[in-house]
Amino acid sequence: MPRPRRHTPTHADGRPLKITFGEMREMGLRGVLVYCHCGHHVALRAERWPDEIRLSDIEPLFVCAACGSRGADVRPDFESGRPPEFAGRKREAAN
Repeated sequence: MPRPRRHTPTHADGRPLKITFGEMREMGLRGVLVYCHCGHHVALRAERWPDEIRLSDIEPLFVCAACGSRGADVRPDFESGRPPEFAGRKREAAN
């Protein structure tokens, strides 16, 4: 029996709605990673955006410094924004 499809809320242009900067900050995350389709990416501090803005709201605003295309994939930066109690876990798990 096929699994029921989940409904993912989307923007009018079909892009999925992502979490807000406020929700991200509540998780202890303070930065975002911005990826262009060409492979260029950059890490940015998220303090410049207000809590009510969604990560997906700012995606169309980016212009790639490498290829000049508009639009990007914006994701929370889980590595640099880890709360202190989780910061060493990746290293410990490898040992």
